[in-house]
Amino acid sequence: MNLKDCLVQYCDTKEEIKELEKKIRKLENNYKVADVVEASSAIFPFAKKTLTIENIDYITQRKVCSYKDLLKARYDRLLEQQLQVEEFIDKLPTSRLRQIFEYRYIDNNTWVKVAMRIGNGATSDCLRMEHDRFLEKN
Repeated sequence: MNLKDCLVQYCDTKEEIKELEKKIRKLENNYKVADVVEASSAIFPFAKKTLTIENIDYITQRKVCSYKDLLKARYDRLLEQQLQVEEFIDKLPTSRLRQIFEYRYIDNNTWVKVAMRIGNGATSDCLRMEHDRFLEKN
């Protein structure tokens, strides 16, 4: 697998994980079911009370558990891909290229933030073009 394919897979896996985490959060917020009912005590003076009844939707809870297992597998895959990306980055010919790729892909920065971190008057467009030229050549 070449560097570009490795970077694309790495970024795609990170996005998959974000979406799965959102799905899990949404389901976790919904698997507790509650309702409010009115009741009276069983003995005199039969006072009226408001009770909240809570229950767990076990089907949704099982879905959440399944999604968490899937998420763990994706985290494991992401870690493997990150190690591959870092090995590729380590083999890049110049320190500047290594910084560009690490700040962009590992640290997940925008091109503007990459330029700010590198400094020395580097612009985001300049760094992006340098990045693109390197990928085209290799």
